[in-house]
Amino acid sequence: MKRLAEWAKFLMLFLIVTLVMYQVIALLSQWMKPAHRYGEPKGRAVKVFAPYEQDGRSLEDARVLPDRLLLFYWLGE
Repeated sequence: MKRLAEWAKFLMLFLIVTLVMYQVIALLSQWMKPAHRYGEPKGRAVKVFAPYEQDGRSLEDARVLPDRLLLFYWLGE
């Protein structure tokens, strides 16, 4: 019976420590996550990909989209 009690105590302690570590990792991941993931780039950075322009161009220009994407992957930039 004593051995069973020691095993149960170990199991409970293990579960508590596991849950505490999980919460710590969750808090750290929230702290490190950027606030505005899809915001406008700052500095010299530019957005690489946009399906259509906002300056009045029609969506017919979007037909070149696969070609642009293929070129992007081919050049590796």
